[in-house]
Amino acid sequence: MTAEITVDKEDALVDDELRIIVKGLQKNQLVTVRAEVTEKGQVYAGYGCFVADDNGIVDICTRPSTFGTYKGISSMGLFWSMKPAPGMPEVMRLMKDNASSPLVTDLAVFPGHLTLKEMYTSAFRQLCRKEIRRWYMAKGVQKRKIRSGRIRGTLFLPPGKGSFPGVIDMFGSYGTCIEFRAALFASRGFASLALPYFLYDDLPQDINDLDMEYFMEAVDWFSEQPFVDGNNLGVIGVSKGGEIALHLGFFSNKIKSVVDINGTPFFTSGMSYKGNLIGSVTPPANYADRIIETEEGLDFSETVICDVKDYTPIWTKDVHVLLICGLDDKCYNPKFLSNLWNCYPAHRKHLCQLFNYAGAGHLIEPPYAPLARTTKARFEGEVISVLWGGETVAHARAQEDSWKSILYHFRTTLHIVHADKDNLSVSRL
Repeated sequence: MTAEITVDKEDALVDDELRIIVKGLQKNQLVTVRAEVTEKGQVYAGYGCFVADDNGIVDICTRPSTFGTYKGISSMGLFWSMKPAPGMPEVMRLMKDNASSPLVTDLAVFPGHLTLKEMYTSAFRQLCRKEIRRWYMAKGVQKRKIRSGRIRGTLFLPPGKGSFPGVIDMFGSYGTCIEFRAALFASRGFASLALPYFLYDDLPQDINDLDMEYFMEAVDWFSEQPFVDGNNLGVIGVSKGGEIALHLGFFSNKIKSVVDINGTPFFTSGMSYKGNLIGSVTPPANYADRIIETEEGLDFSETVICDVKDYTPIWTKDVHVLLICGLDDKCYNPKFLSNLWNCYPAHRKHLCQLFNYAGAGHLIEPPYAPLARTTKARFEGEVISVLWGGETVAHARAQEDSWKSILYHFRTTLHIVHADKDNLSVSRL
């Protein structure tokens, strides 16, 4: 009997749980299963070592990995435990630049229990392999590049006529237009705008040259589109994007719901503002010379200083806020979001939820993305290694749980009927 791999969803969304089964093995046969993704020339791989059951079957959902990039039982362990393949730089982040194309994953089965390095030699032959595709952008989702006035970005629309509740999506100091999460929101029923704000097109080249009016104009433009329900707008951001998301929730009466992933409740760098915003914003935070040098990279978590009295008082606004906080964040001190939650008086606590995740780092992505604990970044004209934090298993659990909470938050606060947190597409590790 010939070994083969079966997958229940060969064209799944990235937040879908898959059932991967290897059949046609010998009773109690030792095998190694590897998942490999190549993106922008960078190769990532996750693997587990398994023992086939009495019927010669390895069901990844029920059989434990005894060794590999993960151990134990996890249906998606081959994906969230991925690391750079042999010969690749150790500091990489798997990011899909073009959400119109899939993450193509090569699944392969090897005889015996192997190391990752051994699988990348010619000494071991594959028993079988299978290629699957995992998408951020579902079939029927429309994608449009946006150039309207100053506004730049990528718009994603779900199938159907709409109007749809809208979500503006922003990332951090990486810059450019990052599409993948906005595409996934559209795949789950939201009109979404991936909004860049520097290092893209004719936008500013320096993160210190931003002005708040750009983001307010983006909200106004988005709310006026015929396919968007202008009465049900949300905004989400991570890092600097989360910081801006909180401020949009404070300044714009059109924003009903905010998700902040490890972003501060104050400005961490210069942000100009004019008109009716003058006097409404606290000055940027101060910086201390507390950069910690580690073997993995620079730890910035103790460099930003801001007193609670200088937080932007979003707790005075009738906007629903979800705070996602990685307690192993090495970029910003996690206490900032706890302090923000404590600013809410008892009679307004219902407007804010704080989810603290032990062992999770700064870069909390949608489910099953591999941990990027350290990456290269440009700092003061030099390329350095930046430590973002996170422990592999805990970070994976945080990504999966927080994504369910984010979808539930937007579906309920933006008034999508029948939102059910326990019946969303993602599931537990």
